[in-house]
Amino acid sequence: MKTLIDVLILFLALPVISRAQSFSSSAIGTTAGDFLNIGVGARAIAMGGAYSAAADDATALYWNPAAMTQVPHQSATVMHMAYIANTSLDYGSYVDNLGKYGAFGASIERLSLGTIQETDASFNNIGSVSPYDMAFTLGYAYQFADTGFGPLNGFSLGLSGKLIQSQLLSTAETEAMDFGLLSPAYLDDRLRLAFDVQNLGGTLKYEQIPEPLPLALTIGGSYRITSSWLATMDIGLPKGDSPYVNLGTEYLLVSDGWWRFSLRGGFNSQTYTNVAGFAGPSVGFGVGYKGLDTDYAFVPYSALGSAQRISLTYGF
Repeated sequence: MKTLIDVLILFLALPVISRAQSFSSSAIGTTAGDFLNIGVGARAIAMGGAYSAAADDATALYWNPAAMTQVPHQSATVMHMAYIANTSLDYGSYVDNLGKYGAFGASIERLSLGTIQETDASFNNIGSVSPYDMAFTLGYAYQFADTGFGPLNGFSLGLSGKLIQSQLLSTAETEAMDFGLLSPAYLDDRLRLAFDVQNLGGTLKYEQIPEPLPLALTIGGSYRITSSWLATMDIGLPKGDSPYVNLGTEYLLVSDGWWRFSLRGGFNSQTYTNVAGFAGPSVGFGVGYKGLDTDYAFVPYSALGSAQRISLTYGF
């Protein structure tokens, strides 16, 4: 209950928080564990990372744990991302929606930073290190129905806990949690709204000074323009950076009961602001056959290169 009250206080304090220095571009580099901000799932990333209200697969545990109630039955996702500067991210998740008993999920993600030469104070080579960041997450979501309080019916609540480990020359560990809300469908089942808090609590301490995690608050929505055309938007307030707006769209070209072909596009204003040059847009596509979907996303980072994600999702 205390956690729920804390989250509600955060929500009500958004106008004040947005003016705080820790939630602005002047605070870039003041948080640890920033790999937690790297989005997962090629479908979501192709849509600009605007996915908190649209998530309906196993990656819902990352984007908004409450959205696990949108998974039809069971869903499993694996993803590999070739990131900038020879780094890579691997992710796997599983969600089981048990209907009136709620939805359960688990995931693991690992960011590899490659191999780095280690030197002493005189710049002599003394070996090499392979830094990495890792997070293991467990979550639960429940959709309220027949509560006796009409306004609550149809809303979903989700919670997840994370065990986070980061290894540089030394290893730091901590715990954190996510909290999410998802509204029922409005406007003839076209509109959903979402609210999500990520990386609440915990610090990573490598030497003497503990560093806070990248707390992030998100308000999002998804709107189904037609049966084949989906539009999404997320407004984010991250600790250690400026507020941002992400936009996404997905168009289902073919769906004959067996095959599915989708085109996707998006825009991430956070990337556009933080990376000089051509950055911000994202594109991708999806090919599905029966319960298996293969998704691809491409995100340019101007002179830094690009990131490509491939993910496989199986619904059963």
